[in-house]
Amino acid sequence: MKIISIDKNNIDEEHICCALGNDKENKERAQTKKDWMKERFGDGLAFKRLDDRGKIFIEYMPV
Repeated sequence: MKIISIDKNNIDEEHICCALGNDKENKERAQTKKDWMKERFGDGLAFKRLDDRGKIFIEYMPV
């Protein structure tokens, strides 16, 4: 398995929400999450996921 770090440079190409389906409503939810993440990267948000099937990711940021 490989750890993928998602940041402002690759967020538009990477899958972030393993728990969301692929229908229109869930695609909109995933885009909302990506938009939020783009705003938070400057605050120190880190998002990492494994390149494996399943819901394997971690996101964190300073408080």
